[in-house]
Amino acid sequence: MELRVLRYFLAVVDTGSMTAAAARVRVAQPSVSRQLRALERELGAELLRRTTSGVQLTAAGRRFVPVARDLTLRAARGTELLRTVSGQSSQPFRVACPSSTITHVVAPFVAELGGPFSDARGCEPDQVWDRLRAGEVDIGISTSPPPGSMTARRLGEGRRLTVQMPPAHPLAGAAGPEADSGTGLELEALLNHPVIVSSRTSAVRRALDTALYEQGIPLSPAFEAHSEAMAQALAAAGRGVCVVVDHPQFDLYDRPLAAEGRPLTISLYAGWDPDHYARAEIKAAMSELSDWLTANDGGRKPGSRPEPPPVEGN
Repeated sequence: MELRVLRYFLAVVDTGSMTAAAARVRVAQPSVSRQLRALERELGAELLRRTTSGVQLTAAGRRFVPVARDLTLRAARGTELLRTVSGQSSQPFRVACPSSTITHVVAPFVAELGGPFSDARGCEPDQVWDRLRAGEVDIGISTSPPPGSMTARRLGEGRRLTVQMPPAHPLAGAAGPEADSGTGLELEALLNHPVIVSSRTSAVRRALDTALYEQGIPLSPAFEAHSEAMAQALAAAGRGVCVVVDHPQFDLYDRPLAAEGRPLTISLYAGWDPDHYARAEIKAAMSELSDWLTANDGGRKPGSRPEPPPVEGN
């Protein structure tokens, strides 16, 4: 069984077509088809069913997919290990995580400390662990813990949810019960203002909805944006205040959000294969990243927001 042929098989699985798979692996389509039939004869089972609309996996083929992925992944890891040992390459890691995590966590970490990442691939939070299982990356970072089969590490102290608004907005310099006493702006302060939230699939929205439910606060969002950048843009345009974790932009002012004095946060989790050849190095790198996040308030350095205007009469 040749690794080259296993890669052809996986290319067909991923593309759903012999022709597309041949283009991906840069081999003539008849050659790919011929070598896959030879693989089926070697295994004694039909893996792929050819139809007029494409190629479908058989029951045996579905069972063989994780085996093929594991074999090709272990071969790639062995090659990487030997190159590292022989000094041909350093030991950088590939990571999959949401795009905002690349922007506010991974990239700043690499820029400041030279973190051991060679590439960061952005994807939706619920796709991170699939990328890791498929062997596309060495480490996954997401807002939900990885599956139990993976080694897990909670990173830092969690990223705080903030309310962002133009500096002249009443909540930017609120006094009295809405004032920031060190624990943040209370949820009740949002009731008298239009609120812009992220989609229900986001970790920020889940944390906000959970806190509202627990406190019995009947908040009806004015707008729902599928990206935090769009939520911030709407807030800057005067459509309301937005609840996000990203750094302020568009000259917005941000205040931490709290529920009965408890800061509202979302956590980041790292996961990796417990059998990874560099698992000790990954563990050390994630410990360093966790310490960096804690020191930088979840990736938000002090002084990242503009000052609100002075309150009249003070």
